[in-house]
Parts: sequence; structure tokens; C-alpha cells
Amino acid sequence: MIVLLVILILGALIGTVIGEVIATIAPGGTLEKIFSKGINPGLSPPATLDLKVISLSVGFSVKINLSSLLGIGLALLIYRRL
Repeated sequence: MIVLLVILILGALIGTVIGEVIATIAPGGTLEKIFSKGINPGLSPPATLDLKVISLSVGFSVKINLSSLLGIGLALLIYRRL
């Protein structure tokens, strides 16, 4: 299960990097809009718990775009072949 999670995260990272490379190659074009634009679900601003002695902040943000989804799909295919 941990191996699957690691492979999915790596697939998303590689897909995002490929999307950013495509965005720099074709700035302002249709390819940039398709591969690099996405949604950013998460906690904004982070949740804060202040206990006067210690303050804890918890937050996360995820960038999901077409290239990261393609990377996750490719990672799933690779995982199934292992």
C-alpha cells in the first residue's frame, strides 16, 4: 500500500513538472492552458490552534491539473505491471 502511494505521488510530481515544462515552451498558448492550469483544493489560510504555550498550524494545498492526472494514470499503469 505504501509503495502504491509513493508511486502515485511520484507520478503526480513528474506529470506536474512535464506540465510546467510545456507551459514554459508555449507561454500564453492553448497548451499552457490545457496542461498547467488547474484547481488548488486545500486549507487556506491554515487552521491554527493557539494554546498560549504552544501554537499549532495545520494546512495543506494540492495542485491538480491535467498533466498531474496523466502522471497519476501512468503511475497506476506502471504499478499494475509490477
